[in-house]
Amino acid sequence: MSRPIRLLVGIIILTALPAVFFIPAKPAIASNATVANKYLSCTYPKSKPGKYVPNALSWKQQGFTQEVRGIDISVWQHPNNQSIDFARLKSEYDVSFVIIKSSDGGVRGNDNAKKWFPIDSAAAKAAGLVVGGYHYALPGILDENTITDAKLQAKRAAEQVNGAPIGELPLTLDIEELPCGWTITRLATWTRAFLEEAQRITGRTPIIYANGNFIARLEDAGATDLARYPLWLAKWGPKLGTDPSENRIWKNNWTIWQFTADGEIDAVPSSSTDLNVFNGTPEDFQIFINQ
Repeated sequence: MSRPIRLLVGIIILTALPAVFFIPAKPAIASNATVANKYLSCTYPKSKPGKYVPNALSWKQQGFTQEVRGIDISVWQHPNNQSIDFARLKSEYDVSFVIIKSSDGGVRGNDNAKKWFPIDSAAAKAAGLVVGGYHYALPGILDENTITDAKLQAKRAAEQVNGAPIGELPLTLDIEELPCGWTITRLATWTRAFLEEAQRITGRTPIIYANGNFIARLEDAGATDLARYPLWLAKWGPKLGTDPSENRIWKNNWTIWQFTADGEIDAVPSSSTDLNVFNGTPEDFQIFINQ
C-alpha cells in the first residue's frame, strides 16, 4: 500500500472512531413546559350568543324575576389596564356578585389572573359585592398523567382563590377544552379528580361551569355523578325572562345561569360583559355562600 493510500485509510478510521465508541444519550422525558407547548384544544362547539344585546340596567324590563344578579370578568374586561367601577355596579346596575378569573392552566393566562384577581376582588369587596374565583382548565397541560395534572391544577386554583373562604362563592371549575387525543371519558375522569381535590383543599363543594353541548358529551361518558356539584350554566340566547332549557345531567337544577356574553355595562371598560343570575332568593344566596 502506498504512503498516500495508507494516510487516507488512517484518516477514514480516525473519523469513524467517534461513531463506533460514542453511545447516544437517551432522549429526555418531556418537561411540563414541553407538554404546555404541545397543548392543542379539540373542544366541542360552544353555545352561540344571542343576537340581542341586553343592558344590565333593565333586568326587570327584560323579564328576569331572579333578584340576585352578577357578572363574571377576566383580563378582557380591563382594556388598556382600565379599572372597573364596582361601586356603580352595585348602586346603578343592581349587581350582587362578581365571579373573577383567578387562575388558569396555562402560563400567560395564569399570570393575567394572578395580576387582576387580587385587584378586582379587593375592589369588589370594598363596594359590598360578593366575590368568587374561577379556574380556566386546560386539562393535561401541567402533567401527562390525567390525575396528577388535575390535582396540580386544583392546587393552583385553590391557592390563588385564597381557599375560597366562607362568605364568598365556592371555587368554580370552568371546563371548556377537550385536548386533542383525549376521549370524553378521560376528560370526565380529569374533571372528577379536579373537583374532588378542590373540595378536599378548600373544604367546600366547588361549582362547575359548562354549556349544554359539553354537558351532553359528559353524560355520554357516564358522568351523571357530576350532578352533585352546583352548576353554573352557560346558555346564551334563550328568550329573555325565561329559564334555560333542561340539560342532560343537572336537568333544571342550575345554580347560576350565564345568559349572555354581550351585556352592556358602562361601569365595565370592555365592550361587552357576561351577565348572570342566581337561581334563588337573596336568602338562598346567603345560605349558598356560607356553606
